Amino acid sequence: MQKTVKIFLFAGQSNMVGSDAHPERIDDFPLFKGAGAPQPDVRYAFLPEGGKVGFQGWEPLRPLQAFGPELTFAHLLKKYDSSPIAIIKSAIGGTTAAYDWNPDAPESGQKLYPRTLQLIRDALSSLDKQGIRYQFEAVVWHQGENDMLDRKVNTAYATNLRAIVQRLRADLQLPKLKWFLGEVSEKGIWGMDNRANLAVLRQQQDQLLASDPLLRWVPTSHLAFDVMGSGQPHYHFGTQGQLQLGEAFGTAYLSEIGKLPKPKERKFAKGLPIPKKGRVRLFVLAGQRNMEGEDAFVSELPAALAQPQSDILFRYALSGGFQSSRNWEPLGPVSVLGNFGPELSLGAQLRKTLPTSEGVALLKFTHSGAQGPDWLPQGSPESRRNLYPKLLAFLRDAAADLTRQGYEPTWEGIFWHPGENDTYFASYLKNYAGWMKSLMAQVRQDLEQPVLPWFVSEQHPKAIWKNMSALNADLRALAETDKQLVIVKTEHFPHQRVHFGTQGTLLLGDALAQAYKDKIR
Repeated sequence: MQKTVKIFLFAGQSNMVGSDAHPERIDDFPLFKGAGAPQPDVRYAFLPEGGKVGFQGWEPLRPLQAFGPELTFAHLLKKYDSSPIAIIKSAIGGTTAAYDWNPDAPESGQKLYPRTLQLIRDALSSLDKQGIRYQFEAVVWHQGENDMLDRKVNTAYATNLRAIVQRLRADLQLPKLKWFLGEVSEKGIWGMDNRANLAVLRQQQDQLLASDPLLRWVPTSHLAFDVMGSGQPHYHFGTQGQLQLGEAFGTAYLSEIGKLPKPKERKFAKGLPIPKKGRVRLFVLAGQRNMEGEDAFVSELPAALAQPQSDILFRYALSGGFQSSRNWEPLGPVSVLGNFGPELSLGAQLRKTLPTSEGVALLKFTHSGAQGPDWLPQGSPESRRNLYPKLLAFLRDAAADLTRQGYEPTWEGIFWHPGENDTYFASYLKNYAGWMKSLMAQVRQDLEQPVLPWFVSEQHPKAIWKNMSALNADLRALAETDKQLVIVKTEHFPHQRVHFGTQGTLLLGDALAQAYKDKIR
């Protein structure tokens, strides 16, 4: 018996198009090798370009000159759901909900709503003529960047998108059609020098989500996001980010239909590997992109570090809490993106050095999409992005849990990698050392550890980020005024275009461990 085909509409603007996502680079990323091959078992129709109009026929899903989240979305669904799928894609860069997607098709817009509706109807009619059963399953939407920049319309985004959602449901006679809304990433230029505008957009999206129980939110600020050759955070996810975005949408959908497998539980089989009433040394890792571990791939790890280190305790909150541990786990790779940070080699080196009668616990709190203002103890005007209260609660909870279990936790140091998302912006660069001074002082005060050491690793001089030497010089000057601040040099490490990569990240962990060992001698 023929199975019903699930139809998905992928719609939006440039980050749905897949601008700056290059098919020839797909195999550069270990988790996605082969993802660019045509998928003959997935029907694909898309809004035509080059003067063509209307439905041009179904064809196998494949990357075009660029590609969006549709490729890995389809791969993931096929892995866990046996239903055949078809994707209709309508996306044009730089378009707005206010004008271009407006169902009333004003002359000032590109009339994308009627064009998309006709594309859908013609594509479905083609299936009808072939006697193929189908079910229109959901809309996958990523859009809003250009609306947020226009202050004449950004506060009406909820109203404008609601009109699109409701009209499409009515026109397709699908009143319960679900929409999966992708977050406009905080990691790109949209969340960096457009913080205030993005905050308005997010408020509008939250308002819409609260009013419509059939909308689903898909976070994206933890995903890879490209960087321009100038060192400016990009407008687009880029190749790796698009591959991850497709999996993020796919994960959200599979979770919705109850077909997402539960992650394997990571825990100590026989309780924590420390004698009761024993000392546990607490080490904190915090920061942004390189501390989270972008472009450091678990698949490239040496075997010893790819396995759980069962004699080291680990708690984590990645991407500001997007992925968090529930309890203590053995140290090991945990990121859903297949990445790792310096914690693996850091922990291994510390465990070799410290007495076996004492516990070693690593606490990792990172957000690769954050900027300096997000870490400020006093917060920023974009209060939803404030990380300091979350960081402090995370640290206190970990120490309190060990105390409740009868251990004696001691704060040993904080390892920090600075400011990748800050250096392009002159005012942020100028203020960064001052922000770090404020952050260090507040953490010491709140943890009641006035001489708590901080180990801050320098930005690599070959990184694409701008003003590396100025940032590093400011941090070295700050260390001259704080005897408990240790600057860790990184210029001798291998480094990729944007991040340290696998080998550099492992060496970073080794260097941080060595800095701690030198400090306590």
